[in-house]
Amino acid sequence: MQLTGNPFVDTGLMVLADLAGKPRVTDLSVSDLRDLFADGEQLARDNQNLRCFTMVFGTNGPLTQPAYRKMGKNKEVYLSILKQFLEFAAEEGHAGRRCDLTGIETKFDFQTICAKALGDAGLPVPEKKFLGRDWVPLGGSLGNDAQALPVASRPLHVSALALFVLQYLPQGVFLHKGKLACVQSTDEAMAQAWVSDIVQRNRDRLSAGNAEILGKGGGTGAVLDLLMRLFEEITYTPGAEAELWLFSNSGTGADCDRETIPDWALKFIYEATPRFGSEIRKFIATESKDSRQQLFECIRAKRDYPGLYPYKKQEGASAEFYDLYQREIRGASTAGLNAAKKLARSVLKSEGKRLKEIRKPEFLRSVAGRNLVRKYIVAGLSSGEYDALFPSEYHPIRANPAGWDYLRYYLGTQQEDRRPIMAGGDFVKTTHPKIIRIAETYRGVEPRRIKNLLDRMAQRKIGVRWLQDKFCRLAEEHGDWNLGTWDEFVCDEEGKVMTYELLFQIRLYLSNLYREVTANKGEAA
Repeated sequence: MQLTGNPFVDTGLMVLADLAGKPRVTDLSVSDLRDLFADGEQLARDNQNLRCFTMVFGTNGPLTQPAYRKMGKNKEVYLSILKQFLEFAAEEGHAGRRCDLTGIETKFDFQTICAKALGDAGLPVPEKKFLGRDWVPLGGSLGNDAQALPVASRPLHVSALALFVLQYLPQGVFLHKGKLACVQSTDEAMAQAWVSDIVQRNRDRLSAGNAEILGKGGGTGAVLDLLMRLFEEITYTPGAEAELWLFSNSGTGADCDRETIPDWALKFIYEATPRFGSEIRKFIATESKDSRQQLFECIRAKRDYPGLYPYKKQEGASAEFYDLYQREIRGASTAGLNAAKKLARSVLKSEGKRLKEIRKPEFLRSVAGRNLVRKYIVAGLSSGEYDALFPSEYHPIRANPAGWDYLRYYLGTQQEDRRPIMAGGDFVKTTHPKIIRIAETYRGVEPRRIKNLLDRMAQRKIGVRWLQDKFCRLAEEHGDWNLGTWDEFVCDEEGKVMTYELLFQIRLYLSNLYREVTANKGEAA
């Protein structure tokens, strides 16, 4: 047998492969299905007990049909139909119309099979029996106006094999965001291993008398836990992606969504599991009920995760996991994280009397808090370190605010991190070239003049007028310093002058120049 591309049928096939003890779907045969089905009693019992069965097929199918239940005929009709499906499946694939779900060529007639099963049970046989969502999830039926739209002008034509396989689908699904979820992947082995784990856990619940499937009340953490369990057993294949098909087949709100789990998200979970599995599971156990704030969704959307940060009695992430998350998920550079650590240690060491205030999350949200940190930036960071921590964007010149998040973690955490801060790193120049050019005009100037300028900048006595004077002087020497580049340099998209970050970066460059000059003078003396 082969995977078909239909997520519901393929999940059923992978469930069957697991139950039959086959490593992959291609090892399955119709003979294996016969052996596994046997008299069908086990399948009927499982589907009667699983609460998700009616979520997959509704309550109008033979196993749950209220009218048949009154006469005690549910299981008899259900198993009679499935046995006929299995007999007909062996003959398919050679002639007939193609199955709407799988593409298999089949002459299968649903009406004939249902008529025989109902007749044998002594029940009335309808004039015409259409396939609907009582047999195919999300499948409309021309026999019911409310369900007609999905199939448009004709009833569904589905192979007997697909209909039989779909009866095993409930054992291979789990709950995610209030819907049933099944899995597909570009890596067939990963998909099979994932479905096998879901089947095992759902069957363990059944054996323990728990009719609820995996994921009930678990939020998106259930997916993350499944993936960690998966990667404890198998190796991630580079480039592999997964799809979650989320569907609801009950009531009038039947629908289907698809969520991609990208390769980089799977790679991160695979790499993090051996070292940080227990830490991640602690996050899952205590995280918000809002899926947007849950770790799995933050990984998938490349968002920062609130649980990483210390808050009240929550200690947040370990420094090692925090670094890994910021690098792999948020794209932080090693140099930027090193700069944040260096700066945080400098602030904490020098501001011992204010530690309680500084460690609070709101400290860096205040103007006073950020101004205090900027004082230490000017005093202790190189221009390359600042560039790495706060990469710049132009027009207007502004710093990427993610650096404040890194600082908030390193200032707030009380978890010990003895790793040395490495010098240098993956520096990428993002500072506007004109900032460097302005600062370099002070090379060769007396150190006291640079110090005087720095003091005036710290006191906010230097502003747009000073910047205009410097720009005009450089415009006399360089043709690319003109009115057009002035607007690009100091204004936003609407022409409003915005110089705060620009002047701060000039101040930082001048501070580094001052340290360089005074150090050279000291060596010369």
